[in-house]
Amino acid sequence: MTRVRRWATVLVVALLAGALVAYRDELTLAVRRVGDLSPQWAGVLLVVYVVGTIAKGAVAGAITPGLSLGRATVVQHATTAANNTVIGGGPVSTGLQIAMLRGWGVSRTAIGVTIVALNLVAAYAVWIVALGTAVVGLAGPSGDVVERPVFVVVIVAAVAVISGATALWWVLLRRPHATRWLAHRGQRVLVRVRRRFTRLPHLDLVHLAEITRAEAHRLVQTSGIRIAGCSVLDQAINIVTPLLVVRAVGITGADLSTVEILSAYGLVRLAAALSPVPGGLGVTELGLATLLTDFGGPRPAVLTAVLIYRAMTFVLPIVTGGVCFAWWRWTPAEKHRPPDLFGLDAGHQT
Repeated sequence: MTRVRRWATVLVVALLAGALVAYRDELTLAVRRVGDLSPQWAGVLLVVYVVGTIAKGAVAGAITPGLSLGRATVVQHATTAANNTVIGGGPVSTGLQIAMLRGWGVSRTAIGVTIVALNLVAAYAVWIVALGTAVVGLAGPSGDVVERPVFVVVIVAAVAVISGATALWWVLLRRPHATRWLAHRGQRVLVRVRRRFTRLPHLDLVHLAEITRAEAHRLVQTSGIRIAGCSVLDQAINIVTPLLVVRAVGITGADLSTVEILSAYGLVRLAAALSPVPGGLGVTELGLATLLTDFGGPRPAVLTAVLIYRAMTFVLPIVTGGVCFAWWRWTPAEKHRPPDLFGLDAGHQT
């Protein structure tokens, strides 16, 4: 799988490099047009970025008990920067996330639930946005550019993924025997693996599943509404950002309607989420530029909009994340541990 991801990344980067060479004159003009952005629009986009930064931290803070908004924001952006800059950066960003949370005294159980919950929220967001985009695109005029069967496929896939994931997590949270059944099956597999790799540490999956289920159930009961509210705010910022960027470069509704902009954003976001390339690099740029131009947007302005959008969603998060990582790395860790309401970590620390 790692080799496939590596070659897929190389292919996408090669395509992006080819596009940069082929359209270097247009891109040069687009870069110059970025400087023509009015101070008013620049201020609006800056405010949107700051609010989006805080919203992402609020989601992590709502999920992790005892974690302040400031620290939640730091860990979110540091791990995002790692994920955007490293090929196959998922394990790297997860390891960094664990190290940061452990340094701040978050319990192992809470860390495990946090990682699972953040990935679950992110996956739900991608598929829900894709579903909404496909429904709007199917009913709107954008079907003239994007074939309507594409929207139908996205709707079917989104409904299947959302329904299946919801049913699975409902069973795991509400039916302890189902959790134990899956944990026992996983334990059998783990025992077989340890017979071949004797250096692997012993892990009691049944016990781990029990305490994780209990912690996740408590999290849903105590913070479910807060998590949902913060996630909605975060996704609202994500959806509004490309629309504001397109309008900021002077593309009016006569050239690109709101439906067309959001359709392009939703489809490209889904493709980027399924891409093995860090941060959807290449897929996002080429996808947005192609779709927005095909929808009727003037190419120079579209390229300018794509550059600004990727600066806000790819470049700036790397810079912000680097600053957050440096702050965490050079700040002494506190050994305070939030209270473990269920006593789930007792006797299981190393």
